[in-house]
Amino acid sequence: MERNARLILVSSFILFSLLAIFFFYRWIQAPDNDDSQQRRMLEFTGSVSGLAVGSEVRYLGVSVGRVLAIDLNKDRLGRVNVLIGTDQTLPASEKLIAALEPLGITGLSLIELQNREPGMEVFDVEPGAIPGFPSIVSQLSGSAGRITSTIEQSLERLNKILDEDSMNDLDETLRQTRKLSENLAAASERFDALLNNAGNIGTELEAALPEFRATAQQLQKDVLPAVSAAGESLQQASDAISAVVGNNQQELDRLVAQELPTLIAVSDELTDTLREVNRMIGNINGEPGALLYGEQVKEVEVPRE
Repeated sequence: MERNARLILVSSFILFSLLAIFFFYRWIQAPDNDDSQQRRMLEFTGSVSGLAVGSEVRYLGVSVGRVLAIDLNKDRLGRVNVLIGTDQTLPASEKLIAALEPLGITGLSLIELQNREPGMEVFDVEPGAIPGFPSIVSQLSGSAGRITSTIEQSLERLNKILDEDSMNDLDETLRQTRKLSENLAAASERFDALLNNAGNIGTELEAALPEFRATAQQLQKDVLPAVSAAGESLQQASDAISAVVGNNQQELDRLVAQELPTLIAVSDELTDTLREVNRMIGNINGEPGALLYGEQVKEVEVPRE
């Protein structure tokens, strides 16, 4: 009898505890529809995983309300509207931002409201809405995924770079670089020798400069006056010839007009005479006896009967 009483007592306690937990959970999850609550709309970009109706809302670490509704934004894809209710006096929506914060290791999330810093850039939201950002865990997960993808791409490129053909090309490049360094070293020695020769030439030129200066002074002293005097004499002679031609221009014109045909005729006669002399010289070379005995009569053969 006593054993049955203990079983009934334990069963009743367990049942009462389960009912208490159930009603407590429903109380947490149920939205507070009290008309005295102030409602604010939050607009999140990205995932709101872990957030549910009834989740806690905090402002500067103090609990100020709970989540009343969660819906997708139909006008802006990729955004989530979260309606919260609070019975506390909060700053204007334009001065607040919202962030998801993980609630321990439960996998649940809460909303942390924070003051917007002056000059802080946020994305555009609907009028009266508070911009919301995903949790740090979600951001880190996304960043980790991008970092992993970047690392994989880098490793793939590194594998392509370190393949056999690339390594052979690298060895050839290093060999050519080594050869170029040796050639540069040899060229550097030749360049040093060239600089030394240039220095010697410069020294010799510097030593010869006084002689060049003395020669130039001597030329300027002796030769240039003589050249100048010769130039003046030529100029005077040219002026005299020009004066003579100018004074006798009419006589020269008359001489050319009258005597030029005679000169041309004389030239023609001289040409004929020279031609005749050439012919006579040719005959003398061919028959020198003709000059002494005259021209011989050609023999005529008489036929015999």
